[in-house]
Amino acid sequence: MNFVLDVGFFAAAFVPTFLVSRIVFRLTKTWEGHWQRLVLANLASGIICVLIFLVSGVWFAAGFDFPWLYGITNFALAQLIWLAVDVYSDWVNKRLTTETNSPSNQN
Repeated sequence: MNFVLDVGFFAAAFVPTFLVSRIVFRLTKTWEGHWQRLVLANLASGIICVLIFLVSGVWFAAGFDFPWLYGITNFALAQLIWLAVDVYSDWVNKRLTTETNSPSNQN
C-alpha cells in the first residue's frame, strides 16, 4: 500500500509541474531555441510548484506537520524529468542553439 501512495504522490507532483512549465514556456516564447530558456523556465516552474505545495500544506496542516521534504523532493524530481524531456526534444528536433542573436554575431 505504501508503494501505491508513493506513486500517487509522485503523480500529483508530475502533472502540475508539466502544466506550470508549459505556461512558463508560453510566457518566454521570445527565447525560443536557447538552452537558457529551458533551464530557467523549468527552474521557475519548479519553484512555483514547490511554493504552492508548501503554502497549501502549511495552510491545511496549520504548520509544518506534513511531509514537506518528501513533497519538495517529488516536485524537484518531476521537474528534472521534464527538463530532460525538454532538452532531449529540442535537441532531437534541432531547435536548440548555443548562439546568441546579438548584433555582433550577425554578418
